[in-house]
Amino acid sequence: MMIRHFKTIGVVMFISMLALLTSGCTQLSGAETPEPEQREGPAEVTLTPVDLFKGDGAKFKPFLGAMSGAFKLRYVGNKPNAKLDIDIWQNGKKVASSGSIGDLFLDSDVRESHEVEVIISIDVVSIQGQEEFNTIKVGTIHDSGSSTATFTMPWDKKLTTRGLIYDNEPHTFIADGSVYVWGMQATSTDVMNTADLSPESLSKLEWALIFTLHFE
Repeated sequence: MMIRHFKTIGVVMFISMLALLTSGCTQLSGAETPEPEQREGPAEVTLTPVDLFKGDGAKFKPFLGAMSGAFKLRYVGNKPNAKLDIDIWQNGKKVASSGSIGDLFLDSDVRESHEVEVIISIDVVSIQGQEEFNTIKVGTIHDSGSSTATFTMPWDKKLTTRGLIYDNEPHTFIADGSVYVWGMQATSTDVMNTADLSPESLSKLEWALIFTLHFE
Protein backbone atom coordinates (compact mmCIF):
# COMPACT_ATOMS: atom_id res chain seq x y z
CA MET A 1 0.00 0.00 0.00
CA MET A 2 2.74 2.44 0.96
CA ILE A 3 4.77 1.73 -2.19
CA ARG A 4 1.67 2.19 -4.41
CA HIS A 5 0.97 5.52 -2.65
CA PHE A 6 4.52 6.83 -3.37
CA LYS A 7 4.20 5.82 -7.02
CA THR A 8 0.96 7.79 -7.33
CA ILE A 9 2.57 10.88 -5.81
CA GLY A 10 5.52 10.57 -8.21
CA VAL A 11 3.28 10.39 -11.27
CA VAL A 12 1.31 13.45 -10.16
CA MET A 13 4.54 15.46 -9.56
CA PHE A 14 5.92 14.45 -12.97
CA ILE A 15 2.74 15.56 -14.75
CA SER A 16 2.75 18.86 -12.82
CA MET A 17 6.40 19.61 -13.76
CA LEU A 18 5.72 18.74 -17.40
CA ALA A 19 2.78 21.17 -17.48
CA LEU A 20 4.93 23.96 -15.99
CA LEU A 21 7.71 23.41 -18.53
CA THR A 22 5.24 23.41 -21.43
CA SER A 23 3.70 26.66 -20.18
CA GLY A 24 7.15 28.28 -19.86
CA CYS A 25 8.15 27.29 -23.40
CA THR A 26 4.92 28.70 -24.79
CA GLN A 27 5.51 32.04 -23.08
CA LEU A 28 9.12 32.25 -24.33
CA SER A 29 8.05 31.38 -27.85
CA GLY A 30 5.46 34.14 -27.79
CA ALA A 31 8.07 36.64 -26.54
CA GLU A 32 10.42 35.85 -29.42
CA THR A 33 7.81 36.51 -32.13
CA PRO A 34 6.02 39.76 -31.26
CA GLU A 35 3.19 40.98 -33.39
CA PRO A 36 4.40 43.31 -36.20
CA GLU A 37 3.87 46.99 -35.53
CA GLN A 38 0.86 48.38 -37.35
CA ARG A 39 1.04 51.90 -38.78
CA GLU A 40 -1.63 54.05 -40.30
CA GLY A 41 -1.15 56.47 -43.19
CA PRO A 42 1.82 56.94 -45.54
CA ALA A 43 5.26 55.57 -44.71
CA GLU A 44 8.17 57.69 -43.50
CA VAL A 45 11.13 57.73 -45.87
CA THR A 46 14.67 58.75 -44.89
CA LEU A 47 17.15 59.92 -47.54
CA THR A 48 20.82 59.56 -46.60
CA PRO A 49 23.51 61.00 -48.92
CA VAL A 50 26.35 58.64 -49.91
CA ASP A 51 29.89 59.81 -50.69
CA LEU A 52 30.80 57.61 -53.67
CA PHE A 53 34.45 58.56 -53.81
CA LYS A 54 35.34 58.55 -50.12
CA GLY A 55 38.51 56.61 -49.28
CA ASP A 56 39.06 53.64 -51.60
CA GLY A 57 36.00 54.72 -53.59
CA ALA A 58 38.14 57.39 -55.30
CA LYS A 59 39.34 54.75 -57.76
CA PHE A 60 35.84 54.61 -59.31
CA LYS A 61 35.71 58.31 -60.20
CA PRO A 62 37.31 57.90 -63.65
CA PHE A 63 34.59 55.40 -64.56
CA LEU A 64 31.60 57.27 -63.13
CA GLY A 65 32.74 60.80 -63.95
CA ALA A 66 32.48 64.05 -62.02
CA MET A 67 28.70 64.35 -62.55
CA SER A 68 27.89 61.41 -60.28
CA GLY A 69 26.23 60.93 -56.93
CA ALA A 70 24.39 58.50 -54.69
CA PHE A 71 21.94 58.27 -51.82
CA LYS A 72 20.09 55.65 -49.79
CA LEU A 73 16.34 55.52 -49.24
CA ARG A 74 14.79 53.63 -46.34
CA TYR A 75 11.16 53.52 -45.34
CA VAL A 76 9.31 52.71 -42.11
CA GLY A 77 5.64 51.69 -42.19
CA ASN A 78 3.53 50.53 -45.11
CA LYS A 79 5.45 49.90 -48.34
CA PRO A 80 5.19 52.96 -50.63
CA ASN A 81 4.97 52.74 -54.41
CA ALA A 82 7.94 55.02 -55.16
CA LYS A 83 8.92 56.08 -58.68
CA LEU A 84 12.06 58.02 -59.62
CA ASP A 85 11.33 60.53 -62.40
CA ILE A 86 14.07 62.24 -64.45
CA ASP A 87 12.83 65.65 -65.58
CA ILE A 88 14.33 68.39 -67.75
CA TRP A 89 13.96 71.95 -66.45
CA GLN A 90 14.52 75.16 -68.41
CA ASN A 91 14.34 78.68 -67.05
CA GLY A 92 13.07 77.41 -63.70
CA LYS A 93 10.27 75.18 -65.02
CA LYS A 94 9.82 71.52 -65.86
CA VAL A 95 9.53 71.19 -69.65
CA ALA A 96 9.96 67.47 -70.41
CA SER A 97 10.58 64.02 -69.01
CA SER A 98 13.74 62.06 -69.79
CA GLY A 99 12.81 58.75 -68.14
CA SER A 100 11.54 57.02 -65.04
CA ILE A 101 12.25 54.03 -62.78
CA GLY A 102 9.24 52.45 -61.08
CA ASP A 103 8.71 50.77 -57.69
CA LEU A 104 12.13 51.42 -56.16
CA PHE A 105 11.39 49.37 -53.04
CA LEU A 106 10.79 46.13 -54.94
CA ASP A 107 13.96 44.08 -55.41
CA SER A 108 14.89 41.63 -58.16
CA ASP A 109 13.36 38.69 -56.25
CA VAL A 110 9.98 40.48 -56.23
CA ARG A 111 10.20 40.97 -52.47
CA GLU A 112 9.71 44.10 -50.45
CA SER A 113 13.03 45.79 -49.66
CA HIS A 114 12.93 48.46 -46.97
CA GLU A 115 16.18 50.03 -48.22
CA VAL A 116 17.58 50.83 -51.64
CA GLU A 117 20.74 52.64 -52.71
CA VAL A 118 20.55 54.76 -55.85
CA ILE A 119 23.70 55.62 -57.85
CA ILE A 120 23.51 58.19 -60.66
CA SER A 121 26.08 59.02 -63.33
CA ILE A 122 25.67 61.58 -66.13
CA ASP A 123 28.14 61.89 -68.98
CA VAL A 124 28.20 63.80 -72.26
CA VAL A 125 28.89 61.58 -75.27
CA SER A 126 30.15 63.19 -78.46
CA ILE A 127 29.89 61.36 -81.80
CA GLN A 128 31.81 62.85 -84.70
CA GLY A 129 29.51 64.50 -87.21
CA GLN A 130 26.49 64.22 -84.93
CA GLU A 131 24.95 66.04 -81.98
CA GLU A 132 26.19 65.51 -78.44
CA PHE A 133 24.14 63.38 -76.07
CA ASN A 134 23.71 63.02 -72.32
CA THR A 135 23.98 59.44 -71.13
CA ILE A 136 22.23 58.99 -67.79
CA LYS A 137 22.90 55.79 -65.84
CA VAL A 138 20.88 54.96 -62.75
CA GLY A 139 21.83 51.96 -60.62
CA THR A 140 19.62 50.56 -57.85
CA ILE A 141 21.07 48.22 -55.22
CA HIS A 142 18.95 45.98 -52.96
CA ASP A 143 19.81 43.19 -50.54
CA SER A 144 19.49 40.53 -53.24
CA GLY A 145 21.27 42.28 -56.10
CA SER A 146 21.39 45.33 -58.33
CA SER A 147 20.14 46.67 -61.64
CA THR A 148 21.10 49.50 -64.00
CA ALA A 149 19.00 51.60 -66.36
CA THR A 150 20.43 53.86 -69.09
CA PHE A 151 18.71 56.88 -70.63
CA THR A 152 19.88 59.10 -73.50
CA MET A 153 18.92 62.68 -74.30
CA PRO A 154 20.26 65.41 -76.66
CA TRP A 155 22.74 67.88 -75.16
CA ASP A 156 22.96 71.58 -75.99
CA LYS A 157 26.60 72.51 -76.62
CA LYS A 158 25.91 76.03 -75.37
CA LEU A 159 25.61 74.63 -71.83
CA THR A 160 29.32 74.66 -71.12
CA THR A 161 29.30 74.74 -67.31
CA ARG A 162 27.76 71.99 -65.15
CA GLY A 163 27.33 71.36 -61.44
CA LEU A 164 25.53 68.99 -59.06
CA ILE A 165 22.57 69.70 -56.78
CA TYR A 166 22.12 67.44 -53.73
CA ASP A 167 21.51 67.35 -49.99
CA ASN A 168 24.48 67.11 -47.65
CA GLU A 169 22.57 65.79 -44.62
CA PRO A 170 20.00 63.01 -44.11
CA HIS A 171 16.37 64.06 -43.90
CA THR A 172 13.04 62.32 -43.42
CA PHE A 173 9.76 63.00 -45.21
CA ILE A 174 6.30 61.50 -45.62
CA ALA A 175 5.75 59.22 -48.64
CA ASP A 176 3.15 61.45 -50.22
CA GLY A 177 3.30 63.59 -53.36
CA SER A 178 6.68 64.45 -54.90
CA VAL A 179 10.13 65.15 -53.42
CA TYR A 180 13.20 66.49 -55.27
CA VAL A 181 16.15 64.24 -54.34
CA TRP A 182 19.08 64.98 -56.71
CA GLY A 183 19.98 67.03 -59.74
CA MET A 184 22.48 68.50 -62.17
CA GLN A 185 22.37 72.10 -63.36
CA ALA A 186 24.02 73.66 -66.40
CA THR A 187 24.47 77.17 -67.75
CA SER A 188 25.62 78.80 -70.97
CA THR A 189 27.65 81.36 -69.00
CA ASP A 190 30.84 80.92 -67.04
CA VAL A 191 29.03 81.75 -63.78
CA MET A 192 27.59 78.84 -61.78
CA ASN A 193 25.37 79.92 -58.90
CA THR A 194 24.98 77.73 -55.82
CA ALA A 195 21.65 75.88 -55.87
CA ASP A 196 19.67 73.54 -53.65
CA LEU A 197 16.59 71.38 -54.15
CA SER A 198 14.07 73.91 -52.85
CA PRO A 199 11.41 75.11 -55.35
CA GLU A 200 12.64 78.69 -54.94
CA SER A 201 16.21 77.76 -55.87
CA LEU A 202 15.17 75.56 -58.80
CA SER A 203 13.04 78.37 -60.22
CA LYS A 204 16.21 80.42 -60.85
CA LEU A 205 18.10 77.83 -62.91
CA GLU A 206 18.78 78.24 -66.63
CA TRP A 207 18.79 74.47 -67.23
CA ALA A 208 18.67 71.41 -64.97
CA LEU A 209 18.12 67.68 -64.86
CA ILE A 210 16.09 67.00 -61.70
CA PHE A 211 15.47 63.57 -60.14
CA THR A 212 12.12 63.54 -58.38
CA LEU A 213 10.80 60.85 -56.06
CA HIS A 214 7.12 60.47 -56.81
CA PHE A 215 4.75 58.45 -54.61
CA GLU A 216 1.62 56.90 -56.12
